[in-house]
Order: sequence, then C-alpha cells, then structure tokens
Amino acid sequence: MTYHFDSAVAEKFGVDGAVFIARMQYWIEKNAANDRHFHAGRYWTYNSLRALEKLFPFWSRRQIERVVKNLKETGVLLTANYAKDTHDRTLFYALDESKLPISPFGGEVSPNGDSNLSRNGDKLSPNGEMIKEQNNTQKEEEEDKANKPEISNKPQQLADRYNAICTSLPKVVRLTDKRRRAVRLIYSKGYTPEQLDEAFRRAQASSFCTGQNDRHWKADFDWLLNENNLVKVLEGKYDNPAEAGPDKPPRRREEVEVW
Repeated sequence: MTYHFDSAVAEKFGVDGAVFIARMQYWIEKNAANDRHFHAGRYWTYNSLRALEKLFPFWSRRQIERVVKNLKETGVLLTANYAKDTHDRTLFYALDESKLPISPFGGEVSPNGDSNLSRNGDKLSPNGEMIKEQNNTQKEEEEDKANKPEISNKPQQLADRYNAICTSLPKVVRLTDKRRRAVRLIYSKGYTPEQLDEAFRRAQASSFCTGQNDRHWKADFDWLLNENNLVKVLEGKYDNPAEAGPDKPPRRREEVEVW
C-alpha cells in the first residue's frame, strides 16, 4: 500500500499525524461520496484499533493510540460513537478541516485522493473494524445516479454555473469523481445554490482571485469548493479594497490580507 501525506500538514502535526490524517480523509471522502455516516453536520469513518493495526502495519497499537491522542488534543481529529449497538465501542473518526493548513496557492489539503485501498480491506470482519462496503464506491455511485437523478445532476449543474459566471477563471473541462464528491460534500454542509453563485460572482469580481497578485495565481473550481476558501470568499475577504476617500488613505500592499 502507498501512503501519502501533505508536507504542510506534517509540519504542523508531524509525519505520523499527517499519514493518519491522509488515510482518514480518504475514508471520509468515500463516505461523503456515498452519503453515509453523516452525523452532527459532518461525515465520519469508523474503525477499531485492531483494524487500524492492519491499516498501519508499521505502527504498534500503542503508537496508534498515541497518534490518535495527540491529534485529538490539537482538535483536528474528532471521535464519537454512533454505533447502533450500544455494546459496540468502535470509534467513529472525523476531521475538523478548519484546523488543517491551507494556502490559496496550494489548492488541496492532501494528495491522497488516488490512494489505493488496502488489499486486505475486504477480509476484515464487517462489525465495525472496517467498512467492506466502502470498496464498492463506483457501484454505489452508479446506483445513486439511477435512484437519485436530482443528486447526480447537481455536480454538473454547479460546474456549468461556475463556467458561466467565472469567465476569467480556469474553466471546468472535466467533472472528475473527486470534484463530484466535493460538490456533494459542500451541499451536504448546507450551502445553497444561491450562496455558491454568490461566491462565484465575488471571485469573478475579485482582482486577487482573477490573477492580479504577485504570483499571477487564479482561483479555480476546486479551490472555491474548499469550505475554508468558500467562507472567506463569501465573507468578502478577497473583495477589491474600497476606493480611498479624503479621510481614508489607501491601504499599503503589505496590509492587504491574502490568506
């Protein structure tokens, strides 16, 4: 199995923490794609310590417990118990993405979207130690399209609106599975089409987002679908500075917030 992690995440949480976060992101994204295990406003994944030992064979149980404890203390890793069986103490895991380092020039938090599934994932017992059904993402997405056409059409509709509004930003030419998951996740968090259209309009009107910055960087569809970036755009943090009046001197370049 290949393990990926983001260098910025490793700088903040250590290499072990970054590896663990990347794997959690992978499983949580799969659940979000299949619209399952949604509790308290976010998607979760669950595994027992025994399963985590198989997912991370290079760590001992004590090392895994230490990694989980350290990440919980930082607040980036959330744990809860949503098992239907009250005797099942298997923990559910979620991530507070707001605590992950994100740069407007970087795009994604972690490059683990193409990670391979564990080869022994379908050999673990389905009693909470591992989610065997998560290996069937493609099949389930096809079933979603057949059973819920209004949901499957949302990603394409949003991409079309982005292309129509954000004419100065990179165009969406292909709607990948990862982008479809991102659209479903942002809708699951309660954002409306009207709010997303407003974010697109603000980004299109923003000099910074359209490339008038030191790096000539431009916002794009993927960057705008990241909730941290989306909120900042909606709150006007990338709006053009107001024209200076007689009582309001122009802001110096270094005073303009770019993050």
